[in-house]
Amino acid sequence: MAFDLLLRLANRVSDTEIALAAAVGGFLAGAALLPFVRRRRSSAPLLALSGVLAAIAPAVADTAPPTTAIVAPARDMAQRLPEGGIFVPKNAQRILAIRTVLTTQAVHRRTVELPGRIIADPNASGYVQTALGGRLSPPPNGFPRLGTPVKRGDILAYVAPPVQTIDVSDMRQRQGELDQQISIVERRLARFEQLVSTGVVPRSQLEDTRSELQGLKDRRIALDKIRRDAEPLTAPVDGVIADGVPVAGQIAQLNSIIFHIVDPAKLWVEAQSYDAMVGTGGATMRLGNRPLKLAFRGAGLADRNQAIPIHFSIESGGTGIRVGQFVTVLAQTNNEQSGIALPRSTVVRNRNGQDVVFEHVSAERFEERSVRVEPLDGDQILVAEGIGPGRRIVTQGAELLDQVR
Repeated sequence: MAFDLLLRLANRVSDTEIALAAAVGGFLAGAALLPFVRRRRSSAPLLALSGVLAAIAPAVADTAPPTTAIVAPARDMAQRLPEGGIFVPKNAQRILAIRTVLTTQAVHRRTVELPGRIIADPNASGYVQTALGGRLSPPPNGFPRLGTPVKRGDILAYVAPPVQTIDVSDMRQRQGELDQQISIVERRLARFEQLVSTGVVPRSQLEDTRSELQGLKDRRIALDKIRRDAEPLTAPVDGVIADGVPVAGQIAQLNSIIFHIVDPAKLWVEAQSYDAMVGTGGATMRLGNRPLKLAFRGAGLADRNQAIPIHFSIESGGTGIRVGQFVTVLAQTNNEQSGIALPRSTVVRNRNGQDVVFEHVSAERFEERSVRVEPLDGDQILVAEGIGPGRRIVTQGAELLDQVR
């Protein structure tokens, strides 16, 4: 009777209550058996009670109802739902700085991507070369280093042309002849100065002799300077030193480039296209996270690597650009197409490599939408397929939503 009552009670209580009851029962049983142990009586009652407890325990365990732990979804943390949606509470949206925009359909000019590289403006750059070749020597302030601003006409280096052995022999012979002529004319001039006072020699002949002597001396001095004077290399334009690291004593070959001077505020972009009319309506290029506006300057009439070179000038914001740097130019064409213009930060790639955007379907729910995009300009892309007008699409924080698991 008591055993049935215990089973009924066990079915009505939880696992925690059963464990507590078992502990209390064990404590009471131990207290009841303690006098028997001290008096060293028979251990039969102890064995009987142990058997009863051993029989009750499996029965209680078998009759205890199974418990299923149901974990309620946490309402204060972002998580990806089993059907693919993303749950983001309002406080998490503020932390992630989620921003959305309502899509609209419009007609835009079709844009093509062209490979290009940064070049210097032909009117704002120049080379410093030597026309003779020879040994380089620095100016009084030393050679200008990379990035040094220079002004037009500044002396950047000197080139001492080498003198061949045969030239040295010819100059020495010519110097000897000039010295001999100078000596003869000096003696003649001394005699004329004595005779001019007596009227034997006219004064005009004296003046001619003096002029002849001065001409011989000038020729002698010029001949000496040929071996001493070096060719100064000056800056042809204003700008900064973009290339060139000369060393004192270096032998510069004929027509070798010593310095390349570039004005960093006036840079161009040379793109390769198969259509000469591409980019006439404007173009952009993207440098890091900022788009740069380009202005069309002209297209070539001769192919270069089976493509037409097209030149653009960078309007503003060209800081941090290097000459020779490869870029991608987004040039407009005359064709038009309909689509939805969105910022480039809107589109992300999922784990399958597909271009997706996130639609804000409800207050705390977002869903992925696969799209097909085309370039529009340096700051925007054109969504051709995947979403329609009137959808609220995430424009800021899409990369953070893609990482929610």
